[in-house]
Amino acid sequence: MIVIATTVPKVQKWLEDALAEYAPQEAYCLAHSEQAQQATTAISWFPDLDYLETLPNLKLIHSMAAGVEHLNLKRIGDRYAVCRVVDESHQKGMYDYLQWCVLYYQRFFDVLIAQQLQQRWKQPPQKTSADVKIGIMGLGQMGGYIAEKFAKLGYQVSGWSRSLKQIEGVTCFAGDAQRQDFLAQSEILINLLPLTEDNVGLLNTELFQQLPKGACIINCGRGQHLNEQDLIAALDSEQLRGAILDVFAKEPLAQDHVFWQHPKVLVTPHVASHAPWSAVIGQILENDHRVQQGLALVNEVNVMKGY
Repeated sequence: MIVIATTVPKVQKWLEDALAEYAPQEAYCLAHSEQAQQATTAISWFPDLDYLETLPNLKLIHSMAAGVEHLNLKRIGDRYAVCRVVDESHQKGMYDYLQWCVLYYQRFFDVLIAQQLQQRWKQPPQKTSADVKIGIMGLGQMGGYIAEKFAKLGYQVSGWSRSLKQIEGVTCFAGDAQRQDFLAQSEILINLLPLTEDNVGLLNTELFQQLPKGACIINCGRGQHLNEQDLIAALDSEQLRGAILDVFAKEPLAQDHVFWQHPKVLVTPHVASHAPWSAVIGQILENDHRVQQGLALVNEVNVMKGY
């Protein structure tokens, strides 16, 4: 039995509609219902943990998304298993979005748009994929997939993660000791890190200064990774050429936020990629079955690491 667990009203409605379409009626229930006492899994987005702790049969707290930063993992500890949603269509969607972002800078569309506003006719150089150095922060299921895809297209791809990974065609770096070497060769830096206590504000002046002058930033991790004022300063000083931002510390982005009008910032409203509801519900149903049977879970999170 799956119980809906969210304190966000619009998400409550989304989950009710999705479960009604993709799950058997007897497989789920609402919070505070009589059936919830039998729930073994909570489908969650900013859940009420006080309430969940009253459910006697609960074994699994399942994020409805790829991220788990909306869960209080310290409080959850080892009391419950925690899982997240990872789906191939989600990976493909992210890759499609990032292909467009890379081409935006590779083919100088940022320059061409600025020239159009000035009614200026000037042809920029044409770079091939082999001319472009992409750096990807975060080489988990999403980042590793993206890195391998870009490498197969002929880009010079490097990746950085906390622990060393092996990915065909990708130069991999790991840990704090190797991060500077990784950044030094990243002309287009893509952030796909999960949000943890250790990396809040990681995209800051210190990091920007370690990138090649004129580098570009693409942030599809979390808004809290970015120090917004440091980014504006790096763009205004021309240390950075531009930034494409899909995630923000506060969403929706405030109408008076400087990012809307800054000529070197491209804002997208958290649309890089979403797993389809069919996949979200399918994975949660599968994990609820597994947790009841005592089987290994799909996409389980290491609560101590936060991802």
